Amino acid sequence: MKIPRIPGWLKTLLFALLGAGLLYFAFRGVDLEAVGREMGRAKLYWFGVSVAIGYAAVISRGMRWKLVLDSMGYPTTAWRATHAIGIGYLINMVFPRAGEVARATALRRSDKTPVDVLLGTIIVERLIDLIMMSILLGITVMLTYPELQELLASTQSAPSKDEGGFPWIPVLSLTLGLAAWFGRRRFFETALGQRVQAFLRGLAHGFTSITRLRNPWAYLGHTLFIWGAYFLMVYVCFFALPATENIQIDESLFVMMAASLGVVVPVPGGVGAYHYLVAKALEVLSIPYVEGLAFATLVHASQALMLMSTGVVGFIGLSRFKND
Repeated sequence: MKIPRIPGWLKTLLFALLGAGLLYFAFRGVDLEAVGREMGRAKLYWFGVSVAIGYAAVISRGMRWKLVLDSMGYPTTAWRATHAIGIGYLINMVFPRAGEVARATALRRSDKTPVDVLLGTIIVERLIDLIMMSILLGITVMLTYPELQELLASTQSAPSKDEGGFPWIPVLSLTLGLAAWFGRRRFFETALGQRVQAFLRGLAHGFTSITRLRNPWAYLGHTLFIWGAYFLMVYVCFFALPATENIQIDESLFVMMAASLGVVVPVPGGVGAYHYLVAKALEVLSIPYVEGLAFATLVHASQALMLMSTGVVGFIGLSRFKND
């Protein structure tokens, strides 16, 4: 039985509606004027510092990708790799989880590197990211286990005492349902003969790229720098608001973990889930929900600005090479 094709616009609409619903949930019953007043007290230059650190991480990620591709015999430049990554981030903001394909396609057009090989290296990169996130999560759990328990308990209640908690079951069910539907469709569309075999060979080639690195220590150094930058780009933002300027290192790791959980939800930019979970994490740290929501809104906006700017720069930068 052929599975009907879902138009791209409908996918985008579904994800956007999910994001809008979560954003409404995060702000319902909240005094928006109070949130605005708290945002007005922010020292905005700290968010500028955060954006600069974030872009440094993107550049480092591009340099790390170049190390892999060079070792595989597909030389590129750090700037081309960085621009392609920026394009992927921008696409992910509109079409969740589509940025990886857009990133590979962008570098394919500029460098003529096979897309299957590029996707293989990106999958390896995602596995490395998963390992790093798991390490950070383990450290965070050890340092802030009581706070984590309190966060999970507190998300069962909403900002308003008269309303229900975070809709974990509906959100996770919808997330898994959409992933299964789209994944099933892609499977049936690509499970055809030699093209699939060639594609899988390219992926395998990319998977083994780490074992052929000419400079594995540089790869490790970039990995550590990237994740250190991810931490710092959030940490410096705490100094922007009076309510958060005294946050400690272990507490900031706890908030970063909550932010990561928010981004996992497949909505554009983690909208709604990010705001709610970060605000609730700060509430666990004795910071009022309104002030935590102001912090989450400003950080999310600054990161979105950084990703959009990176994507625009990427499109402009790679447009010079599309005919090479």
